[in-house]
This record gives sequence, structure tokens and C-alpha cells, in this order.
Amino acid sequence: MLLRALVALCAWPVVLQASAVTRRGSVPFEEPIQKFELHVNQEHLDPDCSNTPILSMVVNHQMPGPTLEVRQGDRVRVTVFNDLPVAANGSTAHDMTIHFHGIRQYNSVHSDGVPYVTQLPIRPGESYVHDFRVVNQAGTYFYHAHIGMRAQSVYGAFIVHENAPLPFEYDEERTVQLSEWWHRTSADFEDYLMGPKFHLIPEAESILINGQTLINDEASRFEAIDAKCNGYAVIPVDENKKYRLRVIGATAFRTLYFAIAGHNMSVIEVDGQPVQPYEVAALEVTPGQRFSVILETKTNPEHQDYLIATQRAWSDSEVDRHSNGKAILRYTTPETQKTSKMAALKRIDSTMDDSTFHWPADRIGWLWDEMEPLHGVDPVVFNKPHRTLVFRATEKHMNDGTVRWFMNDKAFMEDGSDSILAQLAAGFDPNSGYDADLGTYPIAHYEVVDLVLVSTHMPKAPCRSHPWHTHASRDNLFFGHSHWEISRGPGDYNEAEHGHWRNAVRPLHRDISMVYPWVDPELEEKGANGSVPIACGWSKLRIVADNPGTWPVHCHNTAHMMMGMGFVLEEAQELIPRYNALAAPES
Repeated sequence: MLLRALVALCAWPVVLQASAVTRRGSVPFEEPIQKFELHVNQEHLDPDCSNTPILSMVVNHQMPGPTLEVRQGDRVRVTVFNDLPVAANGSTAHDMTIHFHGIRQYNSVHSDGVPYVTQLPIRPGESYVHDFRVVNQAGTYFYHAHIGMRAQSVYGAFIVHENAPLPFEYDEERTVQLSEWWHRTSADFEDYLMGPKFHLIPEAESILINGQTLINDEASRFEAIDAKCNGYAVIPVDENKKYRLRVIGATAFRTLYFAIAGHNMSVIEVDGQPVQPYEVAALEVTPGQRFSVILETKTNPEHQDYLIATQRAWSDSEVDRHSNGKAILRYTTPETQKTSKMAALKRIDSTMDDSTFHWPADRIGWLWDEMEPLHGVDPVVFNKPHRTLVFRATEKHMNDGTVRWFMNDKAFMEDGSDSILAQLAAGFDPNSGYDADLGTYPIAHYEVVDLVLVSTHMPKAPCRSHPWHTHASRDNLFFGHSHWEISRGPGDYNEAEHGHWRNAVRPLHRDISMVYPWVDPELEEKGANGSVPIACGWSKLRIVADNPGTWPVHCHNTAHMMMGMGFVLEEAQELIPRYNALAAPES
């Protein structure tokens, strides 16, 4: 619940062990709780050394925010404090919510962090308690702001360590967080996106790796670098070792290819699901996607430094795919351990391998159909669904000059006077199908539902990619959460023609799936001279409604989500009070 007390500033996460007393029969049982405090405050940031400091929202005075680490099965209590000043003229520009991306929130829908769906925004001077268990899931996750464009600087890693080791040997771990950096405040960006001056989503001035890069990666080879500039992030490794590299797509717009010069990677985890090792030269990292890969370092490496690089994927033809999102994989020696960060940065160019990249061409479906879950596929994938819901995404130019995205002619906007969850608790009785009062799609407990997401584009405009994110669903001992992408296809979806399609024999259980731009030439020819949106690709995602609550499904291109590209599933409304057992505690 929202707390209206002022709080003290805190520049680091507080990690405590507390106890909650429950009873098993007549014997008291004290449950340990991992406790954290996240303070959202402001800093002037210049992470790309552009001499353009931007007043930005951050977590605990840093970007990325502190990494939170827990173990599988832990109960976790995160208190989020909004330490931002009150915005001028009653503006909501400093409101905040935090979403724990990929965490199932089983029995704790109130902790999902979605404004006006599971909670009201946290106003300046208020706080909110997220109390949840990481039920039967482990792997690589992250937390981020879930309001406006504030996730540009409000994000951090959330790592859930396995209780039993995975059958993959590695010596150490490293975490890599990819994000975008625009030279504008989140408030200015939001005003542009939602206002009448909107034209296109601008490319970020920089791609950051662990919150750092150089704005001009070519000039940096020859020009002096300001002493205040942190330059590229350095990932230290030793030779002849295996590293679990956790790669987090904290971007808000672009899908990126990610690669390391002179090194391949073996994928072992996607969105929290362990997978059979699959070797790749580059990862396709959509906004919100996470991977664990095994990186084997060299014996007697030819170079001390190897470039870590990114490239824009699935961009329009006029967009330069080059990215300044770079970092350094550095083989440590006694000499490099003594060298200062800046001195090492200035020596990189003469010793670094930065040429051995093999960037892939955009490929519909990437490599998803070739990967396999480590423990096999849940048989529910092969059954018939109870029903199929088809959603068509269309972009519309409104009478006031603004642009909005509609799903089946309905735009979901994060606003209101109360959360959907609170309205349900107050006794609202949704109708079957679409509930116009709450703006939700009610589904029954344990229904198997196929969600078909259809992209469209206007004639003579490009068809674009859309990374779709399903919030918490499906409590399963092995497979984590969210959805299976069971099929995809070109153009428009037709149940009679495509209902039986299966692209992947053993689909992974993920919480992010891309609807790729996949045009049907026949549809394109028919609609070329018209004014009606043309369907240009679809994906079918299967979910099991076993987690009562209100769960958003939305495009993880943040601007598209803000403009309405999403909807809310209302699972088992009558069971929500009983299943929402971990009520947020008083502070």
C-alpha cells in the first residue's frame, strides 16, 4: 500500500534477514525474508561522455541500480521509496512504480508494479512494499520503472540463484546490462511521445553497456578523453576459465545483436528457463529479454582486450545499424590489475581485437525453433486450447494530432483514479469477453488460452517488430513463467488455416516473444493503394491461467506501450482475494 511518510535518503541497498511467523500445525515456523530498500532519486548523468549531463531518475544514486541477489524459493520484501521532489504544477512526471520483470508473483499480484493495474503510482514522498516469493524459478531477471520512459535510467539486475546447480560447469559469473540513452529528460521524452509533435521514435544517442559507453566511438581512438569520463565498461576475466555471462536487455526501444570479438557463446538460459547448450556467435536481445551464456576464455590469448559490441537489429532501412554500445572483455594480468581505468582505456586501441565480428542478417524467428528446454516440454503445449483470443495492433492518428496504438480498437492507457486490482477487490463483477468497465479480458482459472498477436502497418509505411511481454502466469516446477510461442506466420492469422501450425516442436517458456515483421506479398499488393492497415505478421502465445490476478500483456517497446499497445488479462476474479495471500505489509 502507499505510505505517505517522508523517508531518509539511502545511497545503498539495505539487505536484511527478517522473519515472518507462520504455523505448520501447532509448531511456529519462522520464515526468513530477504529485505531490500530501493530509493528513487535524481542525479545529473553523462554516461556516454558527451558533455551533455541530463538530470535523471536513478536508484540509490546510481545507474544501473544495485543488483539484488536472492535464492530460489526465497521470500523477498522490497520497499521502494520515491525520494524525488514534487513535480511542478501538480504534474505526475515524478510518479514511480517498479516492476520485477519475469518474476511470477504467484499469490502476490499486488507486487507486480504496474500503475493503475496492480497499484497506484508511488508519489514523491511515498513508498510501496513489494512482498513476494520467487516460487519455483531461478535465473536472470531485472527490475525497472513501469511508468512513462523512466526505465531509461531506473533499472537494475535481479538475480535468482538456483538451489540445485544446473548441469553446466562454470567458474564465475558476470552480468552485462544493455540499455539506451537519450539526451533528454524522461519528462521531455514522454511529452514528445504522447503529444501532437510526435513523428517517429528517435534513435537513442547512445547504447550503454553496464551504464557506460563513448558517444563517438570512432573519434575516441585518436582524441583525448576527459578525465571525468568513465569510458567503456570493463568486464575482467582470467584465461582458461568458464564464465556464466548474464545478459539483460534493459533497452526501451531497439532490439540489439550482442557479440564478443573472437569468442562464441553457449546459451544455457533464456528468460529464466534452462536450455540445452546452444552455441551462437551473437545474441538477438529484444527489450526485456535475458540470457545466460557460457563464455570460455582463451589459453594464451593473442590480445589483452577483446571488444564487446552491439548492432541494431530489425531497424528501418534508413536507420544506421551501427551502434556505439561497446565494452571491453579484458584478460587480467598483474599489470592490468595495477593500471588505472583511464590509462587502460587510452591503451585499448593498440592491443584490442575489434575486428572479428560476424553480425547476422535479420532472420524471422531468429534461432528460437532450434533451441530446446533443458528438462523437456510441458505436455500442455501439445493440447488443444480452451479458446483462442486474436488481437490486432493498429496505429491511429487522432484528431488532436497525437498517435495511439489500439488492440482490437481499444487502447490501454496507464491512468485512472484507482487500480484495476483495487476495483476487483471492491466487488466489481466482470462480464464474459471484454469487460468494458475495467478494460480487461476475463479468463477462467486453469484455462489454456492462445493469444494471437497480429501486427499491421499502413500502406507505404514499414512493418515493424514488436517484442511482446506477458506478465506473471503459470506456476510450474520446472518451466518458470509466462508463455510458449507455439507458432508464427506471415500476413494475417486465420484460425481455419493456421490453427494447427507449429513452428517449434519443443518451444521455450519465455516472457518475451517478438512478433517479427513478416509481410504476405499478396496482402501487400491488395492493400498498397488503400487506406486500411495491412496485417504483416503474427505470433501465437500459449498461457495457462493458473495465477489469479490482473496481468498486463504489452509491447515492450516502451513508447508503444505508453501509446496503448497492450491489454490486461483478468484471471479468475473470484479467486484473487484468496490467492493474493502475501498482502503488502504495513511499514
